[in-house]
Amino acid sequence: MRLWRLSSLQYANAMDGGYGLLFDGRWNTVGHPVTYASTSPSLCILEKLVHVEDPALLPALAMVAYDISDEIPASHRSVGDLPADWRQQEAMTQRLGDGWLTANDTPLLFVPSAIVPIADSPDRNVLINPRHFAAAAVQIARVERFELDIRLLRE
Repeated sequence: MRLWRLSSLQYANAMDGGYGLLFDGRWNTVGHPVTYASTSPSLCILEKLVHVEDPALLPALAMVAYDISDEIPASHRSVGDLPADWRQQEAMTQRLGDGWLTANDTPLLFVPSAIVPIADSPDRNVLINPRHFAAAAVQIARVERFELDIRLLRE
């Protein structure tokens, strides 16, 4: 399986979940190491864009491709597993993600995207738990410098 992450170029090779140590995310609170990835480069771009307030402040970016064995264990949450208003309940999704990270049962958690909240969408976000022993099977296949198309940044 191939997963993707749009990262600052500086941290493109990082696999330690440092983002979650410093920042809250949809599926984690500060202090829980986690790496966010997606099932498509397009979803990575959308996930980055929703957080951009000033495009001039964007660092140099890289698209990271991960190769992962289809045999690696994973947990799944779908839109149908969540309350209808789950996108407005960030504390609830953070509890789910933090609980999964703490339980340390699987290295991957597939979750719906709040941007594309469609039940059968192949576009999913994937949390990678760097503390799970099987996370070592998540290998960087390549890192490519990436520039956002400026048309996406128009007001």
